Amino acid sequence: MVSFDVDGTIFRKAALTHAAQALGIGEKWNTLDEMYHRNRITLRDCLSSEYKLLQGMKLADVFREISKIDVIKNVRETVQKLQGHQIHVILLTDNPDFLCAYLLERFGFEGYVSSKVGVKDGIISGEIEPLPDKRLGLRKYAAWMKLPLSRCAHVGDWVNDIPVFRVVRYSVALNAKTEKVKASASYHLETDDLLDIYKHLASVSATSLD
Repeated sequence: MVSFDVDGTIFRKAALTHAAQALGIGEKWNTLDEMYHRNRITLRDCLSSEYKLLQGMKLADVFREISKIDVIKNVRETVQKLQGHQIHVILLTDNPDFLCAYLLERFGFEGYVSSKVGVKDGIISGEIEPLPDKRLGLRKYAAWMKLPLSRCAHVGDWVNDIPVFRVVRYSVALNAKTEKVKASASYHLETDDLLDIYKHLASVSATSLD
């Protein structure tokens, strides 16, 4: 199984942070991000508070803004090529599940591990279950799939991917901004084409993924 982070990996920027500006909640969203980065609130509290800002909004309005954000090249092609090797391809993110469902439909991913944010009749509700620890989420998903983490790889770009890098068999830091993230992965790669990830994983699959 190969899991992909979303923000900075599939999307070229943080999707909901960008969308929040157009949705009229950008200032509050940015304040929460700043509080988290200054260690004034936990990631769990940050995610919960940000997703509460979306409460009452139409999902269609959120998707309208998200659809404007650039994605890395050849996402669907990469997913299909990995699937051609009988590799299960999923998303692993602290973004909401509705964002993952959008990417599944658009690019053909087979599943996701994410935060949960309720939607009823096309309106975002206040039912929120954040996923601040992606490693824990992946452990549960892999157990449900009856798949050991020694048969998993992860692709990500940020510090919350580091705990995941440490438990999977192989990891790629994709366009990572910090040396800490790069050093924590099995390999780091700078590219604007996701097919380069497939080519790299194919080159190491005999020892790392099969």
